[in-house]
Amino acid sequence: MKKQLLRILSALSIALVVYIGLLYPFAMLEARKPVGETQSMILTNGNLMTWHVSGTGPRITLIASLGREASDFNELVLSLNSAGYRTVAVESPGIGDSELLEKPISLYRLADDVAQIIHQDIAATGTSETVLLIGHAFGNRVMRATASKYPDIAKGVVLIAAGGQREIEPKAKQALRNSIMPYLTASRRAEAIRYAFFADGNEVPDYWLRGWYLRTALLQVSAVDHTTDKHWQLAGGLPMMILQADSDTIAPIKNTADLLKEKLGDQLSVEIIENTGHALLPEAPKEIARAVLDFAKGLNQQ
Repeated sequence: MKKQLLRILSALSIALVVYIGLLYPFAMLEARKPVGETQSMILTNGNLMTWHVSGTGPRITLIASLGREASDFNELVLSLNSAGYRTVAVESPGIGDSELLEKPISLYRLADDVAQIIHQDIAATGTSETVLLIGHAFGNRVMRATASKYPDIAKGVVLIAAGGQREIEPKAKQALRNSIMPYLTASRRAEAIRYAFFADGNEVPDYWLRGWYLRTALLQVSAVDHTTDKHWQLAGGLPMMILQADSDTIAPIKNTADLLKEKLGDQLSVEIIENTGHALLPEAPKEIARAVLDFAKGLNQQ
């Protein structure tokens, strides 16, 4: 009788876990495994940081979007490796083994960590050439701050879905918030992610329901608020390319690429990626890889 009761309770427990998992897909679970060898180090600022290295050749360093994992770059990393580049995909503070920092910090403080990781990889490989800094959405701010503070660290910067020029439209802003919130049901978060990040008709990969880190996102937003010096926006004068989604609800063309081009002129080139939203990377991996490789090739010929 006791054994039967235990079996029933065990079955009910499993059913409850499955039910909760369907309703709440645990936003802060790992989205997927990142490409490459994972490395960690306590940096001179005293915090532990993690990054993933893959491939050989000139270096391309990458940072993901607001509260997102470096694994968002998996497809792009593989394309860059196949084209003869080494990739260094950095996990933001609070993701993986990267230690969450105490607020307040600035974008330049985040840039210090990126620069030290690059210098550590230079020491490990003996390859000093860093061609590109690539940042997706919030990550583009960190990369522009890195280029601004360390203008000799790379040849150019790629901005994937670069917002921040104007206030986000209210519906898109709420959808962005709901995407990150861990307590919402799967259906509500999926709806928010679709509206905020994906063009109509594009599939939302299952790993985009995971890999959201609220505390990291709050730290990153705070870093922007505590960066009063806006020179980071100029990326130290390095050549920049923006990959602009044509259906971006968070950072539409008129509020981002158009304004940046008007401000930066010949320093910035613009590539419109059709049928994409703010996510971009899972929506058009081939087009993005082509644009990045063409931009890198142009920089290498200068």
